[in-house]
Amino acid sequence: MLPTPPGFAKILNGLIYGMRVATAQVKAGETKDHPQDVPAVWDALWASWLISLMIGVPMLGLWGSLEQLVSFVMVSLLITMLYPIFSYYVLAWLGLHQRYAPFIITMTWINNFREVLVLVLVLMFSSAELNGLLMILTPVAFWMLWAFWRGGTQALHASGWTGLLMLALLITVHLMAYVLMTISQGGSVTT
Repeated sequence: MLPTPPGFAKILNGLIYGMRVATAQVKAGETKDHPQDVPAVWDALWASWLISLMIGVPMLGLWGSLEQLVSFVMVSLLITMLYPIFSYYVLAWLGLHQRYAPFIITMTWINNFREVLVLVLVLMFSSAELNGLLMILTPVAFWMLWAFWRGGTQALHASGWTGLLMLALLITVHLMAYVLMTISQGGSVTT
């Protein structure tokens, strides 16, 4: 049976953990900074799905069509689980499956923090021209790539090359997810 979704306090604590890892204030995967057990994995994944829904449904304007709304809910659930599943098998292949929980918790909370941060920036600078918004979001994108690499490497207690492999997997899965989302919405999702 699936555990219940986390409350607001757990989501807020997770977002703060993701921010603290992304800003190098804490070392990823340490139990003193954030729980690193199976319930914490579920909290991070639930939060990821809920954040995706809270951002995606209004941004994509899916209120008008029940079919599109249900499709988005199901596809976003699938997307939420793609990286955790793929990364588990890659880590098992690398012999690092014992570090899976700290790794996926760290990566998921950094991603959750990234989604909220980008939403806030887009809303703050929505009146700016596209070039101005890109000037703001480009450094954030590079910072987040570094944060994912650093967080993954630290959570796995592995080399930077292993962190780079897991970052490449993350980017690949996100690209696959974008294509899947575009197809499920009938090609109506644009950049």
